[in-house]
Amino acid sequence: MIIEVSEKQVKHGWAVHLDALEVNFNSLEEAQAFVAQLKARIDAPHTWPSPAGQKRFAGSIPSSRAVCAVE
Repeated sequence: MIIEVSEKQVKHGWAVHLDALEVNFNSLEEAQAFVAQLKARIDAPHTWPSPAGQKRFAGSIPSSRAVCAVE
């Protein structure tokens, strides 16, 4: 995702562009705070959802030395 801040010459002074989406802000500080929070959320650890009822297990792959963990 491309995230960039640009100054606008219209009603709102600053815009944050998220690919094709544009979010307007009155000040550079507000725009930068939004970008910082967005990047923190993107960079935060996320777990993969597992369907209800699916068992979790860890086992080895017979033809490899690698260990596979499924959640």
